[in-house]
Amino acid sequence: MDNLEWKPSQAPDLQTVGSLSKDTGLSPLVASLLIQRGMSTSESVKDFLDPRREKLHDPFLMKDMDRAVERIMQAVERKERIMVYGDYDVDGTTSVAMVSSFFKGLQVPVVSYIPMRYGEGYGVSPKGVERAKVSGCTVLITLDCGTKDFEALQFAAEAGIDTIVCDHHLPADQLPVTHALLNPKQEGCPYPFKELSGAGVAFKFLTALVNRIGLTMSSVYDHLDLLALSIGADLVDITGENRILAHHGMRKLRKTMRPGIRAMLHVANIDRVPNTVRDISFTLGPRINAAGRVGHALKAVELLMASDDNTAYELAYELESMNQARRDLDEDMTEEALAQMAEQPAGRCCTIVCGEGWHRGVLGIVASRLVEARYRPTIVLSEENGLMMGSARSVKGVDIHEALEDCRSYLEQFGGHPMAAGLTLRSDQLHDFQIALEKSIARQVDGSIPAPSISYHLEIDLNAMSPEVFEEMGKLAPFGPGNGLPVFMASDVRAALPPRTVGHRGRHLKLILQTSDAPKDRFEAIGFGMGDRLEEVRQMKSMDVAFTLVQNTFRGRTSINMHIRAIRPSVR
Repeated sequence: MDNLEWKPSQAPDLQTVGSLSKDTGLSPLVASLLIQRGMSTSESVKDFLDPRREKLHDPFLMKDMDRAVERIMQAVERKERIMVYGDYDVDGTTSVAMVSSFFKGLQVPVVSYIPMRYGEGYGVSPKGVERAKVSGCTVLITLDCGTKDFEALQFAAEAGIDTIVCDHHLPADQLPVTHALLNPKQEGCPYPFKELSGAGVAFKFLTALVNRIGLTMSSVYDHLDLLALSIGADLVDITGENRILAHHGMRKLRKTMRPGIRAMLHVANIDRVPNTVRDISFTLGPRINAAGRVGHALKAVELLMASDDNTAYELAYELESMNQARRDLDEDMTEEALAQMAEQPAGRCCTIVCGEGWHRGVLGIVASRLVEARYRPTIVLSEENGLMMGSARSVKGVDIHEALEDCRSYLEQFGGHPMAAGLTLRSDQLHDFQIALEKSIARQVDGSIPAPSISYHLEIDLNAMSPEVFEEMGKLAPFGPGNGLPVFMASDVRAALPPRTVGHRGRHLKLILQTSDAPKDRFEAIGFGMGDRLEEVRQMKSMDVAFTLVQNTFRGRTSINMHIRAIRPSVR
């Protein structure tokens, strides 16, 4: 994005850096990053760098956990049939795979269910409850959904089905009819950590069951790789318990890769195991999501639960085909949506575009593309039979869920987070909804959306970077929201070779950079989505770049590469 405001983080005091570096044996660069994250003593650093599972909170601190466990213990003893019901995104599918696998290990009859995006929509559907009823299920466990599904859960109660909700979405003023509601964000829940993913809440539920049943914790820890997938794809804060769970989940993912994940990577021609949360977001996450976007998400569940390579590869090829179809839909719809957005006044606080029959599976992706193009909260809607269903994506400083809450009288259904949400409204309500939403967002930002910005942690000399420094920096991982990947700034660097574009339709910008004082040292850099700035960058005699670092190994040689976040003519 052009015209970004560059915001340096506060530079740590040099004396504090030196003292922490000496006490911990860490380099000044890594010591500086830790201080910026709020850790200035060797004790706090040691605690941060040692995310042991023993630090996880007691699951019985969560409100209703006792009731949930007691009901499942009864169901296990009586061999009752349980429906495990999840959302169709990565968080939901990994949750269903985790919980279904656990119960099948106990020989409990399980019906795994995920709604069709088309026909049923988000959350617990009456059709799903009906399926539970006719299947003879007496217990319904909802994963990554349920907190706002009042009518469907009332239907379940009337059918004699006890519901246990495992969810992390913000509750409304009222709560659904349930046997137990496990959601750390509900009022009166004393659970200390509020930012678990949906799969994280399911994991805490299973750890509570293990304690009561008397199994070893390995029966739950075996699924930490699935939990890491949910944390990486759902973009929850990687702080507190999420940091511990993601750390051990990524180790599990690398150490004992399940057949489904191995097959997914092989079919996609990805030759290395995901090593970071970002790897999950860009490799496995989209492929798992593709099943729910253009097919049926249960295919992803089956793949994650596959126990043999033949089944895994068969399902992996199906998912790869779905992912390609998703990409094609994404490109076509983005083009239409951008054209529609271009006709709207640029001064609005939000962007709303809609199309008849637009594929609902890629609405969120297209909304994100439009936010990149015009820095505004954006809603993309698909119209069908008098109803509009859509996805919303926001920008820093605008709570889109709060804005939708203000406009709830115009909506049939909505739910989500401050940065992303889903919604449904009648077509005849669109005009009034647009006016109300514009006013709500304008109130949040005093009439003007904050300018987009790029924040960076430290200004560094490129020549000081090495594989050794990069490896030490990895001790701060896993990175993600709340524990951001370090962003650096290098000033007055030059292109050693003419810049060029790479990727489909020249979408990305490729650079070979050097500093004037050490021109023999060259650094490969890529600016994803910056291909349209090629001519502008070619005119820069020297430039400032904000970037993150990645390690690349090719033919036995390891080098440090740069992923550019922002670029401008050198201001020095």
